Amino acid sequence: MRTAVIVCLLVLAGCNAPTGGANETPAETATAAPVPSDSTLAPGVTEAGVVDPERLAAAHRAAIENTSYTLIANRTERYENGTVRSGLRIRVELAADRGYHARAATAGPDGPVFLGTPPASAVFWSNGSVYVRRLTKDDSTIYNGFRPREGGAGTWKYWVATVPFGGGQADPTSFYTGVFRSVAVDTVERGTDGDTVVYRLRGSGLREASFTGEFADVRNVSLRATVTERGLVRSLRLRFTGTADAEPVRVEWRVRYRDVSATTIERPGWFERAVQSS
Repeated sequence: MRTAVIVCLLVLAGCNAPTGGANETPAETATAAPVPSDSTLAPGVTEAGVVDPERLAAAHRAAIENTSYTLIANRTERYENGTVRSGLRIRVELAADRGYHARAATAGPDGPVFLGTPPASAVFWSNGSVYVRRLTKDDSTIYNGFRPREGGAGTWKYWVATVPFGGGQADPTSFYTGVFRSVAVDTVERGTDGDTVVYRLRGSGLREASFTGEFADVRNVSLRATVTERGLVRSLRLRFTGTADAEPVRVEWRVRYRDVSATTIERPGWFERAVQSS
């Protein structure tokens, strides 16, 4: 079953991930150590785990508000034989002034259709007043300018909230609240990533099936996340097995933030061609 934007999955809905490739989320490099019981951890996080999902999600929102960053999200659904059922790969570079450079690719018979019937790939760019895109589908590439409706498809919010976190009314706050409310974090390790103190969270206990969307009989849940002291959820990997259309499906969803407060965007080389084709 295919949705108009993205197949639903998490608390709110679901994103689809890619089949792999250039934008795979790299592993977090942190030196782990047990968390001392008297440590000051991230908002909503103690040595016992995530005790206040809403507070952690709100801190994450505050950490990325009014600043630049690069967001990478990948989601893949595979049948037992390895065949891709649905896939989405997205990378968005967002400037402080909310100009953006977004790249997206879809795959699979049940993949998201916001670029048309998968497989398809596209690049979108905007400085906030001019919007252009390059869409590749059915062995053909088109270039054009466009004008998104307020808050709709093609706006910067669409690329950093709607697409990566589930479509519809999705947003990072609801996403992270739902994930950490649903999966019990049972391990917290303190470490460093460069000069930044991070907490590596691990969990596998399913408290509630609020993120399962169309999937039934959810099992084999695995959660890995890296959180900074400010509450930025720098990386997250969610895996689980569910049943869809009477078949078992393995789902993997990865989200990562990089270059926070250090992301810039440049106009693509095909900009003039897209403007002239409008």
